[in-house]
Amino acid sequence: MTEKLNGKPVYLYMGLLFCVICWGSNFIFGAILVQYFKPMEIAFLRLIFITLFLLMVFFKPIKQFRTLKSMIVPLLFIGFIGVTLNHWSFYASLTTASPVTAALILATAPICTSLINSVVFKERKSPFFWMWSLLSFFGVLLVIMKKGSIVIGMGEGYIFLTMLTFSVFMVLVERYARHLSSILLTFYSTMVGLILMSVFLPFSDVSVLKAVPFNIWVLLFFTAIIMHGICPLIWNHCISRVGSTNTSLLLNIEPFVAMVVGYIVLKESVSGMQMIGAMIILLSVTMALHSNRRTQWGKGRGTLSRQTQIQ
Repeated sequence: MTEKLNGKPVYLYMGLLFCVICWGSNFIFGAILVQYFKPMEIAFLRLIFITLFLLMVFFKPIKQFRTLKSMIVPLLFIGFIGVTLNHWSFYASLTTASPVTAALILATAPICTSLINSVVFKERKSPFFWMWSLLSFFGVLLVIMKKGSIVIGMGEGYIFLTMLTFSVFMVLVERYARHLSSILLTFYSTMVGLILMSVFLPFSDVSVLKAVPFNIWVLLFFTAIIMHGICPLIWNHCISRVGSTNTSLLLNIEPFVAMVVGYIVLKESVSGMQMIGAMIILLSVTMALHSNRRTQWGKGRGTLSRQTQIQ
């Protein structure tokens, strides 16, 4: 394919769009899976599938890597926060929260990441960044508003935890895991998350899994491999060629994908207030990221690829 968009081959944008569609659909598929599995069970089983997939595909580079000792402590934090807590809280949120609401709240993760960097590492932010950040959280309030009042249930609380753990994960990866390739980082953080997850899983209840229909098992397996195995590989390749500006804008399509797929699969409609909140959130995140990049321009900061997350 020789056609180009913004000076880059079109197939790169098609690859990024494929990933965004998959990740946006994951909110809906997750809402289906939590009807048959407990959130902890979904996270545990998916991490097994992802770990085995990465091990089979990248066995040679994983086997040849010899300098893991210096990365054990960072990987423990990254695996626990970015994989164990993140995966569990994501599926726990979908037991009660609307998939569209979850997608919109999670869309504020880039701003939360920037806020953490600002507070912990004293990164400078422009006044416009703070203005757009506040407006994005106003949009969140509109999204979770029900019948004129703000309602924060357990599901919304869990998805806020998912958003927070993902943001902390991004910061940890950027600060402490620069010595690992994206492949090795994805594999080892997933494996650590799987090991830590096994500590909390109530194995006494695993026998109930026998009653799960075969087609749900197929959904669980293929969504794990596609969402967290194939998509990160495509994303990490494309983002290195396209850059972070265009990719971050594409990520904002995720909530709208969740809306469309949710309407088709679950017949879930979106209220006018949610739509207004969605537009405010996505506009605010886009503008906040744009103002943040202008502040950081010329500092030579590296671009962080999307790793094992969510969802």
